[in-house]
Amino acid sequence: MKALVIIWIFSVTTAVAQTGALTGHVVDARSEEALPGVNVIVQGTLRGAATDIDGKFLISGIRPGTHTVSFALVGYKRELRSGVAITDGGLTTLDVRLTAVAISTDPVVVTASKREQSLQESPSSISVMDAAGMAYRNAITVDDVLRYVPGVNMTYDQVNVRGSSGYSRGAGSRVLLLIDGIPLLTGDTGELNFESIPTGQIERVEVVKGAASALYGSSALGGVINVITHRVPDEPEGRVRMFGGLFAKPGFSQWEWSDRSRLQGGISASYSRHIGPVGLSFYGSRVVDDSHRQNDWKKRTNLALRADASLSSDDVLSVTANYLNQYRGAFLYWKDLSNTLVPPDVYQGETIHSTRFYTTAIYTHTYSPSVVLTTRALWFKNRFTDQLGTRYDISRSDVLRGEAQLSWSPTDRHILAFGVEGNYDHVDATLFGVHNGGGGAVYAQDEIILFEPLTLTLGARFDIQSLDSVQTHSQFNPKLALVYAAGPGTAFRASVGRGFRSPTVAEAFTSTNIGGFKIVPNPTLKPERSLSYEVGANQLLGENAMIDLAFFQNDFWDLIETGFNQFGQGQFSNVTRARIRGLEVSSQLQFFSRALSFNLSYTYIDPRDITANDVLKYRHRHMVVASTMGRVGMLSLGVDYRYLSKIERIDQEFVTLGIIKDGEVVVPINVFDLRFGADFSAMGLPLNATFNVNNILGYNYVELIGNMAPLRTFVLTLETRF
Repeated sequence: MKALVIIWIFSVTTAVAQTGALTGHVVDARSEEALPGVNVIVQGTLRGAATDIDGKFLISGIRPGTHTVSFALVGYKRELRSGVAITDGGLTTLDVRLTAVAISTDPVVVTASKREQSLQESPSSISVMDAAGMAYRNAITVDDVLRYVPGVNMTYDQVNVRGSSGYSRGAGSRVLLLIDGIPLLTGDTGELNFESIPTGQIERVEVVKGAASALYGSSALGGVINVITHRVPDEPEGRVRMFGGLFAKPGFSQWEWSDRSRLQGGISASYSRHIGPVGLSFYGSRVVDDSHRQNDWKKRTNLALRADASLSSDDVLSVTANYLNQYRGAFLYWKDLSNTLVPPDVYQGETIHSTRFYTTAIYTHTYSPSVVLTTRALWFKNRFTDQLGTRYDISRSDVLRGEAQLSWSPTDRHILAFGVEGNYDHVDATLFGVHNGGGGAVYAQDEIILFEPLTLTLGARFDIQSLDSVQTHSQFNPKLALVYAAGPGTAFRASVGRGFRSPTVAEAFTSTNIGGFKIVPNPTLKPERSLSYEVGANQLLGENAMIDLAFFQNDFWDLIETGFNQFGQGQFSNVTRARIRGLEVSSQLQFFSRALSFNLSYTYIDPRDITANDVLKYRHRHMVVASTMGRVGMLSLGVDYRYLSKIERIDQEFVTLGIIKDGEVVVPINVFDLRFGADFSAMGLPLNATFNVNNILGYNYVELIGNMAPLRTFVLTLETRF
């Protein structure tokens, strides 16, 4: 209580103190055209703004003194202006010209420290995929682009960051999904539901690798995926996007199961405008997919609404509402190797109907130039029905989350963050039973510049989570990190931190029978715990290249994996001890004034089940992601390549017990994607066209045993803005 009183007194006294303001204009260095959406940050403070449609900005409430100001925009070189003087009651003007580059070598990120900072200032390894990269690949859902992020791979529908996860069908994730900084996990299975997030509303996706439980709590054991949505633009904007695709015929005649062409297609539309102080954005999409596999079709509708309101110069409120309705077939695994695109007869006609709704509210209040309060809230409602013949499996779940974070900058070299969180889950399901869970947490983080090149970050979080008859669990998760700016464009980082994840309802209480294979509950599950280490370096090579290198090790205790008990029944259980160590190197290069660019990354992991003296299941030891893009006038040509080495260990019991026939057939993954583009805006037409050929070589592979990945696919996309 005394600490809160001190903070309140400090905020009041600071608010009445004299402050200054900074204004200016940001333009393109070559064309002199105004640049909207530039992130302007007064470093070492909580003050910042974005340029408006005319490229202008105003930041008030800045403490008097000499400051460094950063200017960042995707596609432009980050500009730093040092020695900017702010005086009592004065208004300083700063005009800036940004130089275009093919890649954003030092973008602004927010996930690692829950505040805006440059990539080189971050104490964690971060990869960023922006909206242009998603459009480039015609991403229908967020997971479509995660396959191209260094160190990340998808095992069918579950995300794996640096080997932190294997595969648990329909239960749990060691990677935390955030929507604008708020956890978005289903209450029953604890899964990442990417389909609920409308891709047309996404500004960028930030992926933090390594344990982040010191700030984000349970499920951030292996990393964090933060989906950051667009704010409503200052000027009215409309957009319509349509796509149509065709699946190629299988490479082997015995795999052909349909006489007609298998198609996919969709349309999305959005419109944004301001009505007085309130910005409104509407979005809707419809996707229909025949799939390359039998009984794997889907029909999906997404609707989204966003409102941004500037209640005053110190108060900002953002509210979103999102609705998903999806009806699809179910494909668990193939019939056999001669029928890889057909499910077993017993699963023919199985369907799943899902409706998901979430709404968020984020309110920011600026008490003073040095104290900012941010509150976040979410309600996530899910319902799905799984029907096979006369069998119905129904699950209903509700998740409520709330958070309040106070950021305080007592000096220009010191930023502290304090926060409290709470959550409540309710599940009513035929597979899992009726259960209630919930918990709370308190956290704090202190960032301080010890001396000009060296920044120290100390963080800690205490969580307590309870799930019905499962024992209540709590854990204290500290974190220590150092960032050393050795010189312009050079940064070294090191970090160590603890992580944990509580068992989900599905992991603890699933009780079902699948094709004669029985899965039984395990309410004695313990939470997973980890200790993560990383050292890394980031180097900018002039204006044309960047290279990032990281060495990491993650030690796990009580890792939850699927397996079989002594009675041959399927059950989630704790692997007593595991360790994953490895390295990751990624680079970006550009040539000929943005006309040609390259991205290349390599990740190596050594995933060890120490208890069993074996490798962990469903992990790829080697991963390579490469892409290149060339532009000539209005035309562009791009190629993506993904390589993942052969999985060394699977759930062998599924094969030996005859549940999945030919399930031992796994191969390395070698996939090339090709893209052609044409931008007609230079001709006065608001039209952009792309033609994608995914898996152009028609390579046959599985990401999960018994599941053939998509064949060669042709997709044409048209987009217009008004």
